[in-house]
Amino acid sequence: MASKSAKSFTLKSVFNLKTLIGGAVILLLVWLIAVFNFGLEQQSIFLPGVTSEGHFGFEASCASCHDGFKKVSNETCNRCHEAELAQDIHGEKKFRDIRWAEKLENLDALTCTACHNEHVQMYGRGVHLQPDLCMACHQGIIEGDMKSHDGFTEEGCWTAGCHNYHDHRSISTGFLYDNLDQPPMLPVQQLPDIVVEATVESAPTPNLKQEFLGGDA
Repeated sequence: MASKSAKSFTLKSVFNLKTLIGGAVILLLVWLIAVFNFGLEQQSIFLPGVTSEGHFGFEASCASCHDGFKKVSNETCNRCHEAELAQDIHGEKKFRDIRWAEKLENLDALTCTACHNEHVQMYGRGVHLQPDLCMACHQGIIEGDMKSHDGFTEEGCWTAGCHNYHDHRSISTGFLYDNLDQPPMLPVQQLPDIVVEATVESAPTPNLKQEFLGGDA
């Protein structure tokens, strides 16, 4: 009698689990059908986090950066940033030099998204940028290799405004030597004007079906 009850309870538990899984699968299928066949254009439901201010306009069309659900490539980033990275001190060319190849074990510096990850806000810098990023290769600088940096913290390199990963010419010895007679600060501190020329008058019409199919629809 006890054996029958245990067997019945086990079968009932398995049946309930199958029912639960089956229901979840049906709900998922209904959702996917709604996405693909009923023109659901609310792409924001797929965003893993808030889009940075500089990229906010791209929310109108995920395909501006993404090919389906593939990771963003360097080529995609360079479509907008190639000009400003023309003098990139830490560019791909540097790390393809065999002298610095071992550094790639600490940080995949050949890939933009190794340091920058959209939809993750940090320190008001827009795309994700770890505050202790420099320590992947330069930990020794704050551990005695450079006396002038004794007492400095790991996260202070760029958060303090001293260093820019892609353009640190302002701290090179050659730059300092050429500008020894200049004042430590300009009379009026201001950022240079940045002119952005739009190539289209309005954002492309969102097409979620096309986004899923990688632009082949």
